[in-house]
Amino acid sequence: MTRMGRFLLTRKVFSKLLGLFVLLLVFQTVAMELILRHFMENTPMETLHRFDRDAVWSGLLALGVALPLAAWAAGGVTGRLQRVVDFASRIAQGEFSARLRPQGKDELSATELALNLTAERLESNFAEIESRRHELATMLDSMQEGVVAVTAEGQVLWSNSVMQRIAGTEIRVGRPLVHAIRDPDLLACVRGAIESREVRLSRSSLLSPGRTFEVNAAPLPSGGALAVLHDVTRIEAAEKSRRDFIANVSHELRTPLTSIQGYVETLIEDPRPNPETTREFLGIIQKNASRMSRLTEDLLALASVEGPDYKLAAQPIRASALVKDAIESLGGIVVDSGIELDSAGAPDTVVMADPDAMNQVFGNLIENAVKYGRSGKRIVVGGRSSADGVEFWVQDFGSGIASDHLERIFERFYRVDKARSRESGGTGLGLAIVKHIVEAHGGRVWVRSELGSGATFHFTLPVAPQPASKLETQPQPENAGA
Repeated sequence: MTRMGRFLLTRKVFSKLLGLFVLLLVFQTVAMELILRHFMENTPMETLHRFDRDAVWSGLLALGVALPLAAWAAGGVTGRLQRVVDFASRIAQGEFSARLRPQGKDELSATELALNLTAERLESNFAEIESRRHELATMLDSMQEGVVAVTAEGQVLWSNSVMQRIAGTEIRVGRPLVHAIRDPDLLACVRGAIESREVRLSRSSLLSPGRTFEVNAAPLPSGGALAVLHDVTRIEAAEKSRRDFIANVSHELRTPLTSIQGYVETLIEDPRPNPETTREFLGIIQKNASRMSRLTEDLLALASVEGPDYKLAAQPIRASALVKDAIESLGGIVVDSGIELDSAGAPDTVVMADPDAMNQVFGNLIENAVKYGRSGKRIVVGGRSSADGVEFWVQDFGSGIASDHLERIFERFYRVDKARSRESGGTGLGLAIVKHIVEAHGGRVWVRSELGSGATFHFTLPVAPQPASKLETQPQPENAGA
């Protein structure tokens, strides 16, 4: 309160106290008048004059005493009222820890005690509200979904941190949502929920490049709306992958089945089949049946390595032993192809690997090199130490792969040359199986190739942990690889 305000408050209290004194004085004067009239009828005039003079002086004396007493009483009451006013001002500003110190046991002290109790309750209630607000904000910030609330006029009330990241810009409270988000589908969904007072659903694909969001906007009791954005990018990608997978499998099975059905019907309808024709047709049927069998086996293998229950029987094994076993066990694949299978050697570094799974990896890579690198007449398998552990490779010297195919070559059913793949009996799943097995080991796989210069498929395996007593080993010389 200002000094002028305190002066006015003191003057009001002083005026009331002085007015009370004047009333008492008037009451006393009236009473004295009645007594004096009775007294004057039986008293001499000189005595009356002396009595009047004494009465005037006593009144003036009483007034002189009453004025400072009234001022003192007014100051005390004013000070206590001033503390009450200051206390109320602090509470209004949110300082709920403020308290009054009651003085005495009068009515004003009782009022001060009641105000203190009110302040305590306000402090407790606001602390609980703040705690719940903080918990709610923490919970909303921990959500995977983006959340934003707007008023009926479209101004932002609140948004969580996920929504800020999705928008890629600062969403300021109190500003229109359209200033931070320019996606028409999202804005239309929020506006529809505000106007219709019903839940609205939509999809947003322009808010963040390469991501798709499912938008759920619900009306708020205050007239605004709350929008929740759920990222469905992975779900849609998985759904597309599933549709593509089913379409590819159906296509791969339909081709040999159609061929088998056609040749079988021809054999059945021919009453006198030519033995040579019959043998030729049966050979074609057998070839297509084998193709279906390989596809089925690869599908089962891919389902196994992609499944959550897939477990490796990893054990410490030397990298040189893996390469040696691959050459010895898979040499039969290239015997009838006229291709030479060579070893570029590998270090004796011990890696963690599942021998059976590695045999499948090397088998798929060597078989792939035989099919598509036949013109090079040579395949090289080797390994060398690297920062990631041990890097293995399978190199062919065939026609190579164009650069625009390299990023997708490990996808299921992806083929660089579809006609040539079907002719060679490939299922399009071998490299996808390789990728999943290598990644299950904690390694990575990639390919390097140029048209006319062959292709080299690389993959890494982590080094096996060694006991402390064996950490100091002699460095192994690295073998030059492709």
